[in-house]
Amino acid sequence: MARLFSKDYHDKSASWYFNHAVIVLERGDLRFWKSIDEKGFYHLHFVAVPRRQEWFSPQVDIVYDPQNQEVVSHHCHECRDEESCRHYLSILRYAYHFLKTEIFEQPAVETCDGDVLRGGEYWRSVRDPAVIEVERLYSPESDKIRFYHDSYGDLDIPLLLQIEAGQKPDGVTRDQMKDYHSQLEVFSDAELAFFKYLHARKAAYGSKAKFWSLYKEDIAPALGLMQDLDARLRIRETGEQLLFNSLPYPLSLRIEPAGKKNFRVVPVILDELSAVYPGFPTWLFFRNEARPVFLPLGNAVLKSLFELDLLLSEKDLIYWRTVVNKELRKQEIYLDFDPSIDLPPIVSEEPRIRLKVEKLGDAVALEGRLSFPAPQSFDEDELMEIPLSVSSFNAPLVRSDYKLGEESGNAWFYLPPELFQELRELMGRLSDADPSRFERYSQLLVNGEKELARLRKVLFELEFDNIDVEIDAELRGEFVQKAALQVEIQARRGEEIDWFEYELSYRYRDLSFSHEELRRFFRSEEEFLHTEDGRILFISNPEVFKEAERLLIRSEKRADEVYGAKLVNLPYYQRYMMENPAFRMIGDDFLNGLSRDLVNGQLQNLEPLPGYLQTVLRGYQKSGINWIRMLQHYRLGGVLADEMGLGKTIQALAVIQATPPDSQNLVVCPKTLLYNWAAEIDKFHANISYQIVEGGKSERLEQLQNPNVRLFIISYTVVLNDIAALKDKDFEWVILDEAQNIKNVSAKRTYAIKKLPSRHRLALTGTPVENNLTELWSIYDFLMPGYLGSLKRFKTDFLEEPDSGAAKLKRAVAPFLLRRAKKEVLLELPDKQEQVSWCKMHPVQEKLYLQVIDTVQKKLLNAPESANLNYVHILAALMKLRQICNHPHLANPDILPDLEASAKLEQLVELVTDALASNHKILVFSQFVQMLKIVRNVFDEQGLRYAYMDGRTKNRMEEIQRFENDPELRLFLISLKTGGMGINLTSADTVILYDPWWNPMVENQAIDRAHRIGQTQKVQVFRLITKGSVEEKIMNLQQHKLQLFDEVVSQSQTVLSSLSREEINSLFSY
Repeated sequence: MARLFSKDYHDKSASWYFNHAVIVLERGDLRFWKSIDEKGFYHLHFVAVPRRQEWFSPQVDIVYDPQNQEVVSHHCHECRDEESCRHYLSILRYAYHFLKTEIFEQPAVETCDGDVLRGGEYWRSVRDPAVIEVERLYSPESDKIRFYHDSYGDLDIPLLLQIEAGQKPDGVTRDQMKDYHSQLEVFSDAELAFFKYLHARKAAYGSKAKFWSLYKEDIAPALGLMQDLDARLRIRETGEQLLFNSLPYPLSLRIEPAGKKNFRVVPVILDELSAVYPGFPTWLFFRNEARPVFLPLGNAVLKSLFELDLLLSEKDLIYWRTVVNKELRKQEIYLDFDPSIDLPPIVSEEPRIRLKVEKLGDAVALEGRLSFPAPQSFDEDELMEIPLSVSSFNAPLVRSDYKLGEESGNAWFYLPPELFQELRELMGRLSDADPSRFERYSQLLVNGEKELARLRKVLFELEFDNIDVEIDAELRGEFVQKAALQVEIQARRGEEIDWFEYELSYRYRDLSFSHEELRRFFRSEEEFLHTEDGRILFISNPEVFKEAERLLIRSEKRADEVYGAKLVNLPYYQRYMMENPAFRMIGDDFLNGLSRDLVNGQLQNLEPLPGYLQTVLRGYQKSGINWIRMLQHYRLGGVLADEMGLGKTIQALAVIQATPPDSQNLVVCPKTLLYNWAAEIDKFHANISYQIVEGGKSERLEQLQNPNVRLFIISYTVVLNDIAALKDKDFEWVILDEAQNIKNVSAKRTYAIKKLPSRHRLALTGTPVENNLTELWSIYDFLMPGYLGSLKRFKTDFLEEPDSGAAKLKRAVAPFLLRRAKKEVLLELPDKQEQVSWCKMHPVQEKLYLQVIDTVQKKLLNAPESANLNYVHILAALMKLRQICNHPHLANPDILPDLEASAKLEQLVELVTDALASNHKILVFSQFVQMLKIVRNVFDEQGLRYAYMDGRTKNRMEEIQRFENDPELRLFLISLKTGGMGINLTSADTVILYDPWWNPMVENQAIDRAHRIGQTQKVQVFRLITKGSVEEKIMNLQQHKLQLFDEVVSQSQTVLSSLSREEINSLFSY
């Protein structure tokens, strides 16, 4: 056996210091014990026997790496980790002479520790329960507040703050510094910032009791830091936790008389106030709770305010009513005046600058005035005007005579700070003008051609929106005016019930232009527009003409300058007005009512719901019904796109219930949901007579002829077969459930459904967009034909420029689409936790998987870049790869469908076994029916009971009821397509998605079978994904799908053909 520490001994013993420093020890003078850590390093702890303890360190610890046969570190209780430690060197000599490496063959205690925790476990255990106690916070007699940190125990905070600041206190060893830095790591950033502020601004420090004193005048910044520490803050006198509420206190101020000539500002506080600390924010303390209030006042003013000693003079009232009140309102603090206070006239609206250019003898005068909106008793176009010269005093408030039409008067006027900045810039550019008449007449004089040319240039280049320039008739031909056109649309309801008419004109000041006049001007490509009265205009916003052209595309020309558009387009026009300040729409009572009701999502005068529904429906469902009724009133269609599980069916039935008793209605839905609709009617609307249209051709036609049926329920497939009979009906409502079924624009079924006659139409779908935006176009083409234009124009307008097209499309569809998410409306719905359960292929799977990849890369992906890819073959190959991930038997029948052949199947069995053991009810979804059959066989072998449903299952409702009502039946195997829509399975609390699908919305539909109204338990979702396979790539593609759904942005291509070659190649990598 080798000598212990021999390598380190030879390295150290060659120095002269070694022989000088070592303590010569004899055999038996040292004892040691050892342990082995998680890295395989030995920790040896050496102590001297009693007779040697007087000359030796109490303990020396050595960490030794047996693999490399070297000392990793050492620590002496006297010399710390100094390399020249004589006790450490003495142990090297002792071990070399008296110990062998055979000591490591004897059993050693195994230990496990780590350095991943901030500060280490011990110091965290010291810091975690610690609190900061605040004393004298509420004591008006004391000018200081104390902050105690004694519960932080051995953490010497003042010393640690020195070290954190980069200082090294005297006598602190390197090893101690390392420990102190570790201690610093246990503090949060908020704690350190607070401690540093206290230490820097302290009035005194009590080292024995461990507290800082801080003058109250310095407390405001500390309070801001304390917000993030309220869990650690305690009031020392009471022991209560000091709580900081970040919500501003709802404070208001009141000004009331205080004697004959003075007035007092009083804070209106409804709660009992314990203390106030001025600042920005000011902190109000109510017992142990602190609330901020953002008063934009100086600290001295704040102190007087809360001491009820803030007095104002009569002139101060003007300043408070305007300037102070303006700042208070920004913070939602309201200022009230006692009714007995009479204020002089005050004008506080934002002014505009009006410049008038006119001849004055041989000179040209530029006269300036400030114009303010007139009081409400005057016409909208009337203005109060005062001389521009009042701005010379650079004061926010001026008292001035004013003119208002034929009247005049005197008032106080508020001048905002932006006004002075604009005027300084304007005056600076006209510095050569003569100001001799400015003080008296608010005029600048311009003499000479050079100065006149400069005036023309300055006025033309003005960029301020609040400056109006008027050119006197005598000078109009000498100045070019920059004109920003306003588009005005005068709209009224048309003679036809679903149309409105409007006239469009362009206005600038007192000028008005027709659309045709401007069309001729822009076609002429002239730079300036010459008006009949001699003015020369430069149109500064020609884009408004192009925008107006886009609106006219949606219209028909009825007469000279009169256009007609379908009523469904009105919300589009009105939203356009809101987003384009240059456009203004003026409508009649009917159109204004439609606009109001679309914004509110309901009619102004609501009809009450039947009593039996009032207690059944949730608030958001009542809002949904009111929204549909509003659309019905205006003969508009809509998409109810609530998330799965929010009760779209019951909302639609409530609308049908309100139709005339002799009317007939039609619901079109997937075949799997026919009896779901029937069950909902039986449960909530027994007064609605209904007929499920099914059976043979003659039987269905007979059913459709029944005059006593109020609601026909029919599948999408049957509509196509019976369209001839359905076209002769007169339906009040046609409602499409799972309306994405008409997403295929060119399908015969879609064409047939759009031919169904009805007065009103509604689409129900949680996923109006699954793959591309033409699906949304198809739904709207059913609801309101022509609203989104032809399919060709739709692609041009919305798909060719995805970014701008998305915004335009959202603007167009938003008024007629209502979507609520569960997280928004079902606050009581339990959480849904999703996680990926990864698995690795078995060797049989992996071999078959690589064979398919090799074939694809050789035969399909090696084609030149210019060659078109064969998507059919690629899709078939992808399908085979997915089947292999599920079970190799699906791709190669020669491989037996055994449990051991598929890692994923084994993982499923393990998940199911664990879930059943914990009494969970489980839904297992797979896209592949053949895979479900393999799962059934395995479950049969293991004696597991289950319900089952795929596309061929006839007694579907029986299976659903069996699973829902039998507490012992806790497994349900379902094909993804069959069980993804409409059914309620809220007794289940665990969902397993055996294989991923391209479209995450399809998966979400499956998950929502359990996570919907009625669910009382947390829902756990497992996605079984084979690592490194095409399944993982599909997960990444799903994120693109979710973005498409949320933002209404995509290209009109299938998922596969929208991928680049690189993305397709990545699918076939492993």
